[in-house]
Amino acid sequence: MTILIGRDHPAAALRSAVQRTVHSHGGLALVTGEAGIGKSTLVTDIAAAFRGELTVAFATSWESEAVPDHWLWVQVLRSLRAQLGDETWQELHPAPPVAALLGLGDGSAPAQFELYDAVTQILISASQRGPVLVVLDDLHFADPGSLELLKFASQHTWFERVLFVATYRDSEIDPGHRLRARMLPLVAKATMISLEGLDEHGVAELCRTTVGDAPDADTVAEITRRTGGNPFFVEQTAQLWASGQRVDATTAGMRDALQRRIDQLPEPLVRMLTLASVGGREFHAGVMSQASGLDLHRIESALDAACQTRLVRRESDRYVFVHDLVRETLYNTMTSDEAAHHHGCIVRALVADESLQKLMLSTEIAHHAWLAGDDLDPVIAVEFLERAATESRGCLSAPGAEKYFRRALERCTPAMVRRRILLRLELAGTVKWLQREEESWKLYDQAVLEARDSGDPMLLARAAIELPQNERVDALCRLKADAYEALAGKRPDPALDHDGLTRQLNYEFLMAARQTGDDEEVAFGLWATHSVDWGPGTAAARQVIVEELDEITRRTGDVDMRLFAASLRWVAMLEQGDPAFRSQVDLFCALAENSDSERWHSGADIDHAVIDIVQGRWDSAAERIDKAYAVAGDDPMNDHMMRHLRWELAFARGEAPEPAPDSWRTHFGVWHSDLLTGLSAVRRGDLDEAHRVKARLDGEADPHDAWVSLRLRFEVELAAAEGDTEAIAALRERLEPHEGEWLVALWGSSVHGPISHWLGVLAAASGDHARATAHFAAAIEQAERLDAPPWAEAARSALAEIAAPAPEPERRTAAATGAVFRRDGSTWTLRYEGRGVHLPHTKGLADLHRLLQRPGVEVSAVDLLAVPLNDLEGGEAVTADARLGGDDLLDAEARARYRDHLETLDEQIDTAAALGDDARAARLDAERQALIEQLKAATGLGGRSRRLGDNAERARKSVTNRIRNTLKKIEAVHPALARHLSAAVATGSACVYRPETEAPHWEL
Repeated sequence: MTILIGRDHPAAALRSAVQRTVHSHGGLALVTGEAGIGKSTLVTDIAAAFRGELTVAFATSWESEAVPDHWLWVQVLRSLRAQLGDETWQELHPAPPVAALLGLGDGSAPAQFELYDAVTQILISASQRGPVLVVLDDLHFADPGSLELLKFASQHTWFERVLFVATYRDSEIDPGHRLRARMLPLVAKATMISLEGLDEHGVAELCRTTVGDAPDADTVAEITRRTGGNPFFVEQTAQLWASGQRVDATTAGMRDALQRRIDQLPEPLVRMLTLASVGGREFHAGVMSQASGLDLHRIESALDAACQTRLVRRESDRYVFVHDLVRETLYNTMTSDEAAHHHGCIVRALVADESLQKLMLSTEIAHHAWLAGDDLDPVIAVEFLERAATESRGCLSAPGAEKYFRRALERCTPAMVRRRILLRLELAGTVKWLQREEESWKLYDQAVLEARDSGDPMLLARAAIELPQNERVDALCRLKADAYEALAGKRPDPALDHDGLTRQLNYEFLMAARQTGDDEEVAFGLWATHSVDWGPGTAAARQVIVEELDEITRRTGDVDMRLFAASLRWVAMLEQGDPAFRSQVDLFCALAENSDSERWHSGADIDHAVIDIVQGRWDSAAERIDKAYAVAGDDPMNDHMMRHLRWELAFARGEAPEPAPDSWRTHFGVWHSDLLTGLSAVRRGDLDEAHRVKARLDGEADPHDAWVSLRLRFEVELAAAEGDTEAIAALRERLEPHEGEWLVALWGSSVHGPISHWLGVLAAASGDHARATAHFAAAIEQAERLDAPPWAEAARSALAEIAAPAPEPERRTAAATGAVFRRDGSTWTLRYEGRGVHLPHTKGLADLHRLLQRPGVEVSAVDLLAVPLNDLEGGEAVTADARLGGDDLLDAEARARYRDHLETLDEQIDTAAALGDDARAARLDAERQALIEQLKAATGLGGRSRRLGDNAERARKSVTNRIRNTLKKIEAVHPALARHLSAAVATGSACVYRPETEAPHWEL
């Protein structure tokens, strides 16, 4: 029944007791719980369900001094007599004491034993006619005589069909209660059924039952927290919600029930719980002791007594108010000054005994510091508020960080100049993170003005360094020049560009910080230097920086800084080609996993995903990125980071991902979107788009941050694709001093292979095959040393292309003006109607190439499917296997499984071919052939060639799909060619190239 929401177990226990009474014998059941928990509802519902099988007598206690003795039993006997009727009642032969209790005697009081025995006998007699259920509600208000008679009757009817069910508030039968001594013997013999608050599911169901609908999950959780799942309070709160009011409001009925409950507590206990209410819904006895100056044992004794009232409960290391309504009621009994003083006492207690701080979240401490107001030293308040802001940001909660930074700023006094400026810079960065650009710049500008007014050159330099480095660059350079002059005592060289000026300012700041001996200032200077020191040849210097930062953390205990340093150390080691980077990754991930921060757990997944991409574990990388993305939630910066990692994964797999959105420029710098767009364009063969990207990049200042290596890859690939000899020479000169290193960008999340590989690409493009061979051989060795198979195989494929015969010069000359559809190694050159593009190899392009060779001639899909990949053996066997069709010796399920696996292998072969990974493609094709041979043996039939599923149909589907997908790729870069081929190529069991007009003269 809906009125018993969330009461399955208690209802089953009480129902079992009633059923036992109907069929065998009764007993005593006590239903306990706080006011409003649903005791009476439970008992009434069960009694109603069995009303046709037994006689039910109800009685309710009355909370009044005027209640006569044995009032409960007067009601029981009246109810029983009314249900049985006078005739049956007289047949039970009620003794004179029963008549006296009902007011029908001569007025003399019977002896106690005679009365108890007479009532018991009348119940036994009634039970012999049919089972009897006696319900006594609110036993905590009962008169002593009623309790004693219950004890007597339940003891003497144990084997009769009489069941006594009593409800009472065990939370109110504390050691000082007048009935406690009389209740204990009953509790010892009874079946105890205790009711607790509803869980969130039960609260939602009760809200729906009460008002016809349930709030959203967050609101349900808030209602549950405030009410403790108490059904009475839940119903009242649901009605508030349904009427459009806030769920943290209270009704008059709720307030009355709460106040009555508190009024029943001893005054010392009320004072203790009022003090505890300041600590929050969850509080610690040790903190209360330190804050109040009371002995810990005394506080714990009082709180244990409070647990008996069901207002609080004890957990492993803390106490918890059962529902927040009680805590708020107690808290609101204090004046605002009293509450502020108590909040201040809690913070001072945590300062006096720092070991207590680990019991509370930084945001909890900050909450007390804020509510303490003027009662707390502002220096202490700001320290805890800033700590909460920093940790909120670390937990990916930018709104939380903004709240606490603002509160910290508000608590700053006029004398706290340095702290106020630094907090304003932090707040500006957080607001920018939340994409409120205009507001963030107002905060930055105010911080700069305050830094100038302060006369402190270190503050001015920090403001210049912390401002966004890719916006308002002219004004930023002027600010940096002023800061440099304030630190160095002279103007910087006017010939310095932004990058050079930034490095000079960072150097001067770091030197000044070292003179002060302030670890925080030195660490800031080191991070500032690290942030601009990227690109080939910088990794060794960055490794020295992060190792010094690690040393600083050992002095300061800054866990976040240690984790940052550990993460960036493996990046610097990988960039230098040091295989020991793997042990450093393991160290960082171990530190991150031991952290309490979800941010660092996510960071470990991100770092593992990067390594998975480098080492070719695509599926593992995707899983880790998805896991990290789930933690990032709605945070915009982390959302963009996860999307970038997905782009990196797709690109590493050989795909040409969609261009990055322009919105990324705001978060990762002005080069981000253009670089990713340019790299995808080169891979698609869309050199016109790549040129547009390069023109935009050339119009910007050279990146002085973590994008340098990614831009180098883009420029290398574009120069090689076009054969730009001038650009090739310049890039070779730029990269050759750093052979042996790796290209690493975006703070380590973007790894793009050994520099030796790109030097090999440049050398091959310039025709210097000897140097290219040496570079690629070095790249293979470097990739294998770091266990990076994709890069080793890419270098091997490049070596194989160098060894392959060069295309005839006259063919290339002819291709410049005619229609071209030609494969050059791992790339296809396509030209039509004067426009040329380059695409990576796919089987679909090979299919089209074969059809173009024989216009008007049908080629079976089986033959196309059997064309060997990269000159691998086995085409004829595949063709024969496909033409034989289905084999009935394998059932349908087995055929489907083998077909799925073969199709998966085909897709993987296509991917390997797209990457130019001939060796991997060969291994996959060999696996496919081995599977075919095993199936032939498994379905052997006299030594004939064996069949494998319906491979002719598979060939039709596979070839049709790969030609269709290839035409879509061509359409993205050459719409005219795609339209021509789509109209001229027909697919199916047989495929043909049959243009409506005369076919172009294709250079194949």
